[in-house]
Amino acid sequence: MKEHSLRNGYLSPHFTLQEMIFSETAEANGINNNPPPIALVQLYKLCNDVLEQVRSLCGDKPVMISSGFRCAELNQMIGGATGSAHLYGCAADFTIPDYGDPLSVCKAIEPHLEEWGIDQLIYECPSGVWVHLGIAIPPNDDPRCQTLTITSSGTYSGLNM
Repeated sequence: MKEHSLRNGYLSPHFTLQEMIFSETAEANGINNNPPPIALVQLYKLCNDVLEQVRSLCGDKPVMISSGFRCAELNQMIGGATGSAHLYGCAADFTIPDYGDPLSVCKAIEPHLEEWGIDQLIYECPSGVWVHLGIAIPPNDDPRCQTLTITSSGTYSGLNM
């Protein structure tokens, strides 16, 4: 990881450490959501190897991160999955409003799953609507290239709606 990337607060050209760890829930509940060094390395990889590619693919429109790294206490508090990639700095939830709705973003990313090493691409629309994108959790470097849709009525294979 390049030292200057963290000195100026950026993990990559367009993504800051602060946006990848910020949580209103953590802030409101006094939870320290700073990532350990291994998660910081994964956030760097996620931002540089995948999220920058997504931004470029989507017309260089801003990617609005709603959730990046989550410490175990925060993940439990919000009802995140026990083995969530967010716990390892390997996932981000986001929207790109200036590009289109989250399903359109997912469909644009889908052809690049293998090329970009995406483990999971999820169109999430249970109570809000966003894109979940995750890379493989170390030491597993073999991404599943899986697409899912999560709604209030269940989880489905593929991008549906």
